[in-house]
Amino acid sequence: MIDESAAPFQARYRVSSTVWGLVVAGLIAGTAALVLDGSDDLGLVVGAGCYAASATLLALYGHAALTGKIGLRVDRQGITFGGRPPVYRAMTDFVAWSDISAVYLYRVRILLFTETLVGLQGHDGPAPLPARIPANLVQMIWHVPADVAAASRTTNGFKVDPAALSAAVNLVAPSVPVVDLTAVAPMLTPTPRRSTFG
Repeated sequence: MIDESAAPFQARYRVSSTVWGLVVAGLIAGTAALVLDGSDDLGLVVGAGCYAASATLLALYGHAALTGKIGLRVDRQGITFGGRPPVYRAMTDFVAWSDISAVYLYRVRILLFTETLVGLQGHDGPAPLPARIPANLVQMIWHVPADVAAASRTTNGFKVDPAALSAAVNLVAPSVPVVDLTAVAPMLTPTPRRSTFG
C-alpha cells in the first residue's frame, strides 16, 4: 500500500479526457454497428461488445477516481507509480532515489491520442522498473534515451503538472534533474532513432 502522508507531489486517478474519448468512441462504434448491421447477429455482438468495453473502462477508472487511488507519488524515499485498474496493487511500482539519475517528462502522439509519460533514468543503465511498454514501441520513441523509454509509465488516468513535479523532485532529491520535454508531442517513428535530447 502507498503511504499517503507527507508527499510533496501526488497525482490521483481521475476519468481523463483520453478515457472519455475511448468511452465515446466505443459508444459511437457500438451504435454504428447496431444501426448499420443491427439485424445481423454480428452487428448485435459487435455493438454489445463496444458498449460493454466502454462501460467497463468507465467503471474501472471511475472507481479509481472515486476511491482516490494514486497514479504518481514523489516523496523523500523515491517515486511510486500506482498500478492500473483493476490490478492496482499488483502493478504498483516503487523506485528509490538512489536508483534514479534523472526524471523525464515527455509526450508522444499515438494515432489520434497524445500520451504523457514519466520515465526514469538509472545511473548505469535502466532504472529498476518492470518494463510495461512493449519493446517495439520503446524503439519507436525516438526523442528520449531508450533506457528511459523502457522505464516509463503513461500518465493516462491522472494529470501531472510539470512545474509541480519539478518542484517536488527538487525539494526531496535536488541532485536529480527533471527533463521536461512536454512542449512537443512527436509522432512515433517506424524506424528507431535517437535525438540529441538524451
